[in-house]
Order: sequence, then C-alpha cells, then structure tokens
Amino acid sequence: MVFHLDPRAKTLMALLWTVVLSTAGSIPVLLIGMMPVLLIVWFSNQQHAFLRWLRLIALMITGWMIIALLTLDWQTALTVGLRILALSSIFFIFLRTTTPEDLGGAWQQTGAPFPLIFLLTTSLQYVQVMEQRIQQIIAAQRARGIPLEPGWRALRYYPALLVPLLVQSLVAAGHLAAAMEARGFSRAGRRQFLTYRWRLRDWLALGMTVMAAGFLLWLSL
Repeated sequence: MVFHLDPRAKTLMALLWTVVLSTAGSIPVLLIGMMPVLLIVWFSNQQHAFLRWLRLIALMITGWMIIALLTLDWQTALTVGLRILALSSIFFIFLRTTTPEDLGGAWQQTGAPFPLIFLLTTSLQYVQVMEQRIQQIIAAQRARGIPLEPGWRALRYYPALLVPLLVQSLVAAGHLAAAMEARGFSRAGRRQFLTYRWRLRDWLALGMTVMAAGFLLWLSL
C-alpha cells in the first residue's frame, strides 16, 4: 500500500494530484479526484485522524464558501469548498504515511542541498509538535474557564490560543538554533544511514497516478 512506497514516489504523486485538482474547475472532477484519497484514508486505517483533521479545517472551508457564495454563486462556492477539502486531504494522507526522516533522507540521496532538506524535515516534524502544544494550551485554557471548542462561538477566544502558541514557537526556534550551532550544523561530509531505492511498485504507482491525472484533465476539458 502507500506505506511501502519510496518517499520520492509519494512526493511526486502528491504534487501531481495537487496540480490536477488545483486546475479542475468542475464539481464532478473534484469528486472523482477525492475518491482515491478517501480510499487511501480507509485502507490505511486513518479514519479517526481524518475526522479530527476535518474538524480543524471545517471552519476555514466554511468561511471561504461563504465568501464565494456572497460574491459569486453557489456552484463556485461548492467548487471552492471541495477544492480546499481535496488539497488538504492530499497533504493529510501524505504526511500521515511519510515520516519526515524518510522524506528528507530520500531526497538528500538525490543530491538535494542538506540545509534545504533539514528545513523541510524540521518543518514537518514540528507539525506534530505544534499539534500536541495546541492540545495542551486548549486544556490549560479550559481549566481557566476559556472555551476553545471549534466553532464560531469560540472565535473571539482564539487569541488565548494563538498568543501562547506563538510564544512557545519562538522559544522552540531559539532552542533549535542553539542546538544546531552546538552540533556543528554547517560541517561538511555528512552521510546517510539508510539507502533508498526505487522499486517496481514505485514505478507502477507513479504510472497509475499519471494515467489517472491525464484522465481527470481530459474530463476537465
């Protein structure tokens, strides 16, 4: 399944599907493009995590749909909502099935600059760290009587979440910079522990993605 593919193949597949669904302008094409993503979510047993992810982005999707509905029409509003849902779902399943270490190691093996790879992997690693800190801040603010449940009613209380999160992020960035300097980040001659190889299943998965993308583009014409 997707878990056993090379990280570079998964990156190319996710980018290709993102481009296709970004250019799709019809509701049926977006619905068809969402089907493989939902199947991967189902077969990878990520249903509960996906539902939690939907709760987090539901407010954003609703806001953009309301703006599109007030300025354009309901079809455009539905298209905008489906496109945001599709694109966010692609990167959800990509991040849930690819560890930052494997992603960085595979692309570094192709000759990509190490500072760029380090920036990418560190950013992805901090996604889970930030998620844990958000949950901790929400629990702490609830104990103080500040409701931070997802929804419009809690919108005015969001500064109680964003300000502590921003402060903790700046402190964490300072600690990371100090640790990098102490460990000689700029030292040359780094080597990888693992070796990543493209296999037949990677070529097959990428080829099927290319054909499916071509089919969706043909439907969009």
